[in-house]
Amino acid sequence: MKLLCILLLGLGSASAALTWTDLGDLFSRLWSFTPENAQVDGAAAGTPNLLQLAKDLKLYKCVEKLTEVGINRVINHEGWFTLFCPTDEAFAHEKFFPGQDSLTDKMRIHVARGLYNSSAFENEVVFRSLLSKRMIRMNVYSTEKTSLVTANGQPVVSANHRARNGYIHIVSGVMSSIYDRGGSVISEIEDCCPQHSEVVALMKHAGLYKKLDTEHPITFLAPTNGAFASLHPDFVIHLKNNMRLLKEVLNAHVIPGTWYTAGLFNGDKLRTWAGNYLVVTREQDGSIKFSDAVTGWANINANNGVTHVVESVVIPNHVQVEVKQLLRRLHYQN
Repeated sequence: MKLLCILLLGLGSASAALTWTDLGDLFSRLWSFTPENAQVDGAAAGTPNLLQLAKDLKLYKCVEKLTEVGINRVINHEGWFTLFCPTDEAFAHEKFFPGQDSLTDKMRIHVARGLYNSSAFENEVVFRSLLSKRMIRMNVYSTEKTSLVTANGQPVVSANHRARNGYIHIVSGVMSSIYDRGGSVISEIEDCCPQHSEVVALMKHAGLYKKLDTEHPITFLAPTNGAFASLHPDFVIHLKNNMRLLKEVLNAHVIPGTWYTAGLFNGDKLRTWAGNYLVVTREQDGSIKFSDAVTGWANINANNGVTHVVESVVIPNHVQVEVKQLLRRLHYQN
């Protein structure tokens, strides 16, 4: 407070030389100043800034993209910033998602506002990114043999590279899936992908849409329209007429927690809202199966979790006999 008073008194004589931007920057720095930050800053004395450190780490594409969209001018100021920088190889094999997301938005979501080393990486913690209303979600996946940390689904392969004004953590993939402000696991699918119109309509009919839109964190397995049609062309019609069965089938496609494919291992058993367990199989090509449901387009980010497209409908064990009897009647009628 004493420091603030001295500075305010000094502003009286210097105000003519200060712009509103200067004043904003000054108060921003005062607001973020704490003794803890001062100690950390002292520990980083003599280290390069984030962009120079990224160059030193040979993250050339990351630096190039940040510079191309002007983010370099933002993160070269006093921080704090935490940069999740993809490798050059990650950019060479970037996966693209439907939508009109700009390179600027894609790079903004790789920068967190604040100073976070790996000690802050707890499962499901989120950091505010430079992209308005969009977060960087951290997940920690552990087994008896291994442990993996992801940032928006991208594995963190090297952490805690200290810069003068923040940290760099290296990730092996690009965060290319950008959700709309407040976009949920169900609304993102509804907005982008007409091939999922059946499951969206069924969720609304069953009164589950709002729950999927607001519950968090969750993983949604979104069947395609073709997945329903492959059972029988009239299956959806009969499912709508049996609300209990409809809810059981739909709830079998929702898993509590955010399960990106990078964090799934052979033999993992995931319990769904319907109470059934899905067994994970990782194929040699890297694709994932949830029991018999094969993923297509995977790792679609959302504000409240992640969505994976599946090519078949998940039928929980406790209603499989009932569903088989329904399908038998439908095939017999035809």
